[in-house]
Amino acid sequence: MRCIILAGGFARRLLPLTENTPKPLLPVGGRPILAYIIDKLRATGGVERVYITTNRRFWHHFQEFIRTECAGLEAELYIEDAESEGQKLGSVGAIHRLAAEKGLRGDCLVIGGDNLFDFGLDGLVGFHRKVGASVVALHDVGSLAKASLYGIVKLGPDGRVLEFLEKPREPPSTLASTACYLFNGEAMASLDTYIREGNPPDAAGNFVAWLCRRLPVFGLAMGGIWFDIGSKESYAEADALFWKRLRAGRRT
Repeated sequence: MRCIILAGGFARRLLPLTENTPKPLLPVGGRPILAYIIDKLRATGGVERVYITTNRRFWHHFQEFIRTECAGLEAELYIEDAESEGQKLGSVGAIHRLAAEKGLRGDCLVIGGDNLFDFGLDGLVGFHRKVGASVVALHDVGSLAKASLYGIVKLGPDGRVLEFLEKPREPPSTLASTACYLFNGEAMASLDTYIREGNPPDAAGNFVAWLCRRLPVFGLAMGGIWFDIGSKESYAEADALFWKRLRAGRRT
């Protein structure tokens, strides 16, 4: 199984924090956000290679990160030909381009590089093998008001994703996508069709919304904490919590 970490954005909403540092490498609890994801991957069985997608502006930051933080993993940098927001491939575009160039045809973990979570990935992998289909890791945000800020799924009684809605005015549930996906080979192969049809190449949630109408996609609610670092407020909240856990002697 391969893993793609999406880190190609420019994070304009976090300026000036991201003027010279890419968002996935901002420190939380004294460590880069991405380091926590790498910890989870290192503890997950069956991950053969990790690809970190980034842009031409920040590639050298990630090159150094791989050198210092990815011991024990086969990690590789994939550089998109973009130096500004308007030149980005978009998340789905980057997955598609990388998969085509590297010949990724089997199961593939895809994780947003600005995700902070403390759930293990073995449960996601095990559930994927049980249902034999693609799986989206979910987090219950606890209220419909909060749910309107995220990509929200509606699940069937068997856990199958019936609907995926991006920031809905009337959320059908409080289960938010964590930008952590395990796509099977059939889903990866369908990226060609998705792009060829002219669908939005930006948020990975757009691909999931399209995919769940064509192939079985399941959702799995994960426990623990989850932060989508999309604003200065969420970044400050996450940093404060992780420092608190560190002082309490708890490693996330």
